[in-house]
Amino acid sequence: MLENFQASNYTIKLIFKDGNNWEEFCRLYGDNIRPEVLENVERVMNCGDKDKLGYSTYVCPGCGERHVVAHTCKSRFCNSCGKVKNDNWLAEVGEKTLLNVPHKHLIFTIPSELWLLFPGNRHLLHLLFKAANEAVLSWADKQGFLPGTITVLHTFGAQLNFNCHIHMLYTLGGFKADTLEWQVMDYISVYSLKSQFKTLLLRYLRQEAAANKIIVPQYVKDQWLKVFGSTLFFDVQNQLYHMKWYLRIGETLENISKVAGYVMRYAKRPAISETRILYYNKTEDIVKFRFKDKTTGENKIVVISVMNFIGLLVRHIPQKGFHVINYGGIYANARKNKIFKIISDQLTALFGIARLLFNNAQSRAKTWRERISLTTGQDPLVCPRCGLEMELVQLAYRIRDGTMKIVVPY
Repeated sequence: MLENFQASNYTIKLIFKDGNNWEEFCRLYGDNIRPEVLENVERVMNCGDKDKLGYSTYVCPGCGERHVVAHTCKSRFCNSCGKVKNDNWLAEVGEKTLLNVPHKHLIFTIPSELWLLFPGNRHLLHLLFKAANEAVLSWADKQGFLPGTITVLHTFGAQLNFNCHIHMLYTLGGFKADTLEWQVMDYISVYSLKSQFKTLLLRYLRQEAAANKIIVPQYVKDQWLKVFGSTLFFDVQNQLYHMKWYLRIGETLENISKVAGYVMRYAKRPAISETRILYYNKTEDIVKFRFKDKTTGENKIVVISVMNFIGLLVRHIPQKGFHVINYGGIYANARKNKIFKIISDQLTALFGIARLLFNNAQSRAKTWRERISLTTGQDPLVCPRCGLEMELVQLAYRIRDGTMKIVVPY
């Protein structure tokens, strides 16, 4: 068992593995753990373990020096591999038509009493995307233009609570179909957007409830009864409609390079950065992590048990196949290339370039070898003894039946 650690060593992987914490969590809550959670946690715990995930063996053709590289888990839930996936996403953005125009950051939130419904009804999360996109596109259509939207779902708040909300990057302007031109539009109607978002989301939820596709767990009923005096969804949603909903207007991002960097650094971040974990002790059954209170701007500390910390983390692992980023309006695949061809010259005249451009080094995801070379300044596949390039001589990986397969490349 591990005891105390320096702050730089408090990792998610360590907390899961230390003292069989994950096995204990599974014994306590096994029947309620989703398959996606089991799969991702297992991968994270085995990340970098050559006996579990396999390895690649390289040999120097000159002196015979051997170098064994353990395979990583490649899970977004892994703070290390998730960073690589973020970098790969930024490279892939070069293949997308994202316009070099100012974007506004919008945050669509819902009342806390409605948060409770989504952990047990994850199939409803796509309705947040749908309602936010339709609210913006409907308002813009009345103004006579079609904007572009990049919409991101967060299920977590600063304290790892299940606080589902939508982050949207919205072009300040859009395509006018009648004149085939780009219309600049700096104004956003906060009242119209949040009112429409509320109306649409509650309408879609009512449709799901009418089709018996919503399960209301007992703990949600208990909270609703306390707040609303009813456990029936249709009664609750009527009262939710009359509550105050918030649409937060964030910063303006002047060009698409800032937009791409924003999405990579902020919208695609993990539920918690490991640098926020201040203390962990298995014997004391304590995890401490800091968060910034958005109301006061102060840094505060959460003290929580190990099992509760693990539970808070894993419930933010998305369902398999669920995409946390959505592209709408001009950015929708069905129309983006056609519209871009029409307005590219005008956007170049207005903003210098029409879309995000990458050089060849940025237009593809970097290999493991390139990432290590950039980080350390040394090529991991150049023999440190004689300077020759090492050759791949053996590849080992797990196959579906769980056995390790070893392949000798030709």
